Amino acid sequence: MRHWTFRTIMAVMFWMMASPATMSIASEPADPGWPRLLQADGRELLIYQPQVDSWTDYRALHFRCAISVKTGKGAKERFGVAEIEAETVVDQANRVVALLPKTRELRFPNTSDSEAQSLRRTVDELHPPGQPLTLSLDRVLVYIDPAKHQQQQVVQLNLDPPRIFFSSRPAILLMFQGDPQLQPVVKDKPDLMFALNANWPVFYDATKQQYYLLNGDNWLLATDALRGPWLPTGNLPRGLSSLPPDENWSEVRKHVPGKRISTPPAIYISAEPAELILTKGDPTYSPVAGTGLMRVTNTESTLFLHTGDRHHYLLVAGRWFRANSLEGRWSGASTDLPADFARIPDDNPAAYVKSSVPGTTEAKDAVLLASIPTKTVISANAPPAVQVTYVGQPQFQVIETTPVKYAVNSTNAVFLVNGSYYCCYAGVWYSSSSANGPWAYCTNVPAAIYTIPPSHPTHNVTYVVVQSSTPTTVVYTQTAGYSGEYVAATGVLMFGAGMVAGAMIADSHHQHYYPVPYSYGWGARYDYHHGGYYRAGSVAYGPYAGGGSHVAYNPRTGTYSRGAYAYGPGGSAATRQAYNPYTGTRAAATRVDTAYGSAGRAAAYNPQTGNAARGGYRSNDRGSAAAVQTNRGTGAVGVQSSSGGGAAAWDTRKGQGAAVKDKEGNVYAGRDGNVYKRDNSGNWSSNTGSGWQSTSRPQATRELNAQAGTRSRGNQMHRRSR
Repeated sequence: MRHWTFRTIMAVMFWMMASPATMSIASEPADPGWPRLLQADGRELLIYQPQVDSWTDYRALHFRCAISVKTGKGAKERFGVAEIEAETVVDQANRVVALLPKTRELRFPNTSDSEAQSLRRTVDELHPPGQPLTLSLDRVLVYIDPAKHQQQQVVQLNLDPPRIFFSSRPAILLMFQGDPQLQPVVKDKPDLMFALNANWPVFYDATKQQYYLLNGDNWLLATDALRGPWLPTGNLPRGLSSLPPDENWSEVRKHVPGKRISTPPAIYISAEPAELILTKGDPTYSPVAGTGLMRVTNTESTLFLHTGDRHHYLLVAGRWFRANSLEGRWSGASTDLPADFARIPDDNPAAYVKSSVPGTTEAKDAVLLASIPTKTVISANAPPAVQVTYVGQPQFQVIETTPVKYAVNSTNAVFLVNGSYYCCYAGVWYSSSSANGPWAYCTNVPAAIYTIPPSHPTHNVTYVVVQSSTPTTVVYTQTAGYSGEYVAATGVLMFGAGMVAGAMIADSHHQHYYPVPYSYGWGARYDYHHGGYYRAGSVAYGPYAGGGSHVAYNPRTGTYSRGAYAYGPGGSAATRQAYNPYTGTRAAATRVDTAYGSAGRAAAYNPQTGNAARGGYRSNDRGSAAAVQTNRGTGAVGVQSSSGGGAAAWDTRKGQGAAVKDKEGNVYAGRDGNVYKRDNSGNWSSNTGSGWQSTSRPQATRELNAQAGTRSRGNQMHRRSR
């Protein structure tokens, strides 16, 4: 199967764009900054940052950009405006948008026809029509009004709290997915068994009827896994010394017999999804300026004390919970959160939580980012890659409130609708007349599948659609809902359906066959910098955090596997957390920032420095990209960014935006077709083809001044790198 991924497309683009000098060092797509200078044979084209007017269906981007042109050595610099309609391809992992121009109009005000023709010819030769550009996704999003763009649909999610434990001394949270489910480590040898559904490595010695828990480099012993107590031990079953020599047990083998400890951690045990607040000693607090909030600083949990109502507030998986004490009973707070949370200053370390505060710009940003589709293009002639397997004969069960049945004994998302079978795998839909295949690419998914409720573990497939199909290709798109990131009625992006899905799975005897979309049990936290939800990282949740969700049965070999991957919603193979229970992908890193550090958008974009910040994060768009840079004056066509980059606000007939600032001042394309700039004193000049002239009231200047003032106020924040 051939997937035309963003990286493949970008490789083709760079091959098209690059000279021999640049091809050898081109590595990966990125936004090398603005303006960009292209040179050849004494001619120069300077392209300023695109100013977005609209992004229709996140596919067609209409933008303008100011340009300056020199037709030869010693030629006078002429300014103009390029207006372009482009198709877009989004790389969510690297936060880059590829622009593939479809139409381009070049305007040079107050120039003769012959001179304008010469200028256009120079532009066409240095940057041919249709040649792609790359632009930071954050630079595009800064112009987008969430209210005017399609968003992921709002769904009803459960906002009730899970079981929440608190400890001020070392502790771990041991979770089981219902009652402990045991299977032999070696098939047909039941003397030593392991727990399928635990978030920590738990073994059972059937002879002694004792449980053993691996806690890092030491072992704990209990006669009752759910009740404890768990005590240190150095006497391990003989079977642990002869574990199978495969990857499933590699980490366990390293710690046999393990270290002896005298003081075990506190063990909190739950048979359902739960959370653990772990502080290093008694909680310590830091005031949040301008609010009645106190941030708890000695914990990895997102935890506050509100001095007004004297309640603690905990944020997990996009949901807020409150209690009058850390050991007290927790209740939901997502729908009536104190207003102080929206007032957290942008320079505060806790500013990132505003992505989960209803009504804030940050919360709207998160929904907008989650709504941008990722495209998968399939060659219709390529053999389907999906391999659907079942434990025994295929068994299907009706999904409540729908006419759809789903396979309860398969790790694949397989559905039965009107006598036909459908499978969603890795963002691609397949269909077959038999539950066992053969499978073909599906070009018409039944509408009934899109009625699967959010409380069902397969709801995530409703975010994968067929965008288009031809005899040669099929195009599928998916939004963040496929990774379990849903938009709640509060307008906040949350992970998973909450306790409804968790309880349903825990009660199912098929629980170990399907990846569980738990919202809780791993400290889920949203981070614009990471591009979605990720695991907070606390060791208290164990190597298999999420209640033993990553347990796969292979019916071809008859074995179970326990990969040492953390449970999390990381949908991209280069970003987010290590394992995605919905899509099955694994991540190589937990950061999404590129070599240019792109993160943040909207009001956080600083037109004076070129930095962007959202929730306390920073983007550095200074300097040029090694992958696409050439030396000036070599005669080779190359791209480089200019120093002193920045931005200023502007307005067009379709929307507002910001424009790049060069060493002389702010340069941007006005809606009247002329080029403007503003100096450091706030004075405006226009260039109508005869050089820069001071102007007190050019067309759109009033709007420009107003927008510049608004953005200036929004950018008086301090930025920090988290």
